[in-house]
Amino acid sequence: MNKIQYERMAALKDSARALVLAHGQTRRDGKVASKRTVDNTLEVAAVACGRLWALGMELRDIRNLEDRHLRALIRDWYGSGKEPKTIQNDVSRLRQICRWIGKPHLIPAREGAAHFVPEVDPGVFSVNPLAQHSKSWSENGLNVVEKIQQADAIDRRFGAMLRLGLAFGLRRKEQLRIVPTKADAVTHLLIRDNIGKSGKDRDIPIVHPFQRAMLDHAKSVAGFRRPLGWPRNTYQQNQKRYWYNMRKLGVSGKDSDCVGHGLRAEFAENMAMLQGLLPPTLGGTADQMGEAQRQAIQMRVSEAMGHHRINVTGAYYGSFRVRQVLERKGEDYLEYKGFKARVQTDLKTDRLNAVIAGEGEDIEITDETLAGLRAQFQEIVEKIIFERMGSEEVSDGRPGVESPPDK
Repeated sequence: MNKIQYERMAALKDSARALVLAHGQTRRDGKVASKRTVDNTLEVAAVACGRLWALGMELRDIRNLEDRHLRALIRDWYGSGKEPKTIQNDVSRLRQICRWIGKPHLIPAREGAAHFVPEVDPGVFSVNPLAQHSKSWSENGLNVVEKIQQADAIDRRFGAMLRLGLAFGLRRKEQLRIVPTKADAVTHLLIRDNIGKSGKDRDIPIVHPFQRAMLDHAKSVAGFRRPLGWPRNTYQQNQKRYWYNMRKLGVSGKDSDCVGHGLRAEFAENMAMLQGLLPPTLGGTADQMGEAQRQAIQMRVSEAMGHHRINVTGAYYGSFRVRQVLERKGEDYLEYKGFKARVQTDLKTDRLNAVIAGEGEDIEITDETLAGLRAQFQEIVEKIIFERMGSEEVSDGRPGVESPPDK
């Protein structure tokens, strides 16, 4: 690459960066996007720009992005062995960029990466957010007590961090930034001072002597009104040190099937069982107690983990909504205006059901007849399209260009 080409590629990256910084710091619901979200989008944009030039697609401005560029890029990603889940995540970032430049049609909303590699089974790119098996350390063959003892031998602070991950479901960022003596409210552990994900506060109940013992240990290690993270280091330096210790512990996803986040899954399962609910990942079924009681427990677990919706817990310990279904022969799918839903027969209720991928969460429909199911499907698709058109702001008569927010 000569100097002129390098300068032109740099100009493309600059245009992409300016676009992300102009639009990506505010979410579609009007809330402020996290720094992590913005940084991830910046990284995907920069890598994509560099790869396009490596493929001979000498684009000079991100606003001139076209279908041929995306097709070449995504097919290259897949052909080079990039993980399908990673591709799909990166494509979701590129979809945002397409929306910001007024070209939302470039990446079909319901197909994503699969649209650009039609010869590949679309199921390859499907990401199931629900846990199909336990992600906890214990259920994946790790002795948690031994691992924490090994962590103590590596670094005493590191061992204390893992204790809080197990006892309170703390994320890595929370483990590194928490001030244990300040967070201890006797009956609850307080997550405050913007250390939680997206800056959310939460109160985690202390319901078991084990939690009290783990918190007291962390307080003694950190010191009075001192953070648990390594002193005299930046947060980024502490992150790297944490990751290094995890690899040294053999919990990195490479040396075992476990990752550090598995302690949050272990906490979720334990919290549910302490309240009498056996999670699906451990064999629990929906009929073990009344629905209202079960959902109340699920909500308490969700809130303790920093969420506010029951269905989020499915990512940690599975879903109680799994049905015994039969794939239909004949008309397996409903299709309408680019949307598709698989039709199944619920063997328990003898009704037909289908699931539509909505903007925020999946939408489930059910009916006794295929005609009734189709009518519901078409009505919901029309509503989704209408809402999407309404969310695409129009400025100066150009679709896809966002107007400034009301003051």
